[in-house]
Amino acid sequence: MQSAQEDGSGERVGLGRLFAAFFRLGMTSFGGSTASWVYRDFVARRGWLDERGFLSAAALSQLMPGSSGVNLAVEVGQSLRRGPGACAALIGLLSGPFAIAVALAALYAKVPPTPLLDALLDGIAAGAIGLTFATGLRIARAATRRPRSLAILFATFLAVGVLRWPMLPVLLGLAPLSIALASWARAPPRPGGDA
Repeated sequence: MQSAQEDGSGERVGLGRLFAAFFRLGMTSFGGSTASWVYRDFVARRGWLDERGFLSAAALSQLMPGSSGVNLAVEVGQSLRRGPGACAALIGLLSGPFAIAVALAALYAKVPPTPLLDALLDGIAAGAIGLTFATGLRIARAATRRPRSLAILFATFLAVGVLRWPMLPVLLGLAPLSIALASWARAPPRPGGDA
């Protein structure tokens, strides 16, 4: 995965800064939309990752088992500072929300459900869905520059979103096709062939 490996001043990203960035991200990203926040903070705002590196990490984090947000944090941390960076990113991302989730679960068990609480939770869920949708549109915009990527995007959307096929078989079928198309597009022309 490509990354800037440096902050805007040309210095290597320190483990403390990496931990703090993921801690802040863990404390402010709601509803499982970690990829949206990573893109905004690490690509658009800080410039620690380039767009291609982010897209590669996001795709890989979706394919690996487990939480895609946690997988993405480990990928980014690994990219910026190898093993120690992956640990710093993981601990930073999870430590604050873990403490808050335990405290809120204890409080929620003692408070009876109310219409206000239900409305609050519905509003948070709607915001998280919106952020996920916005990130999907950004990624789709990058894919529209490459017709092959756009074809895979639409095939995936059709199979999973419209036809409701199981995601794993769709990914197992389309991933090799996508890799083959990307490799074919990047292959240098053969000598003596048509240019």
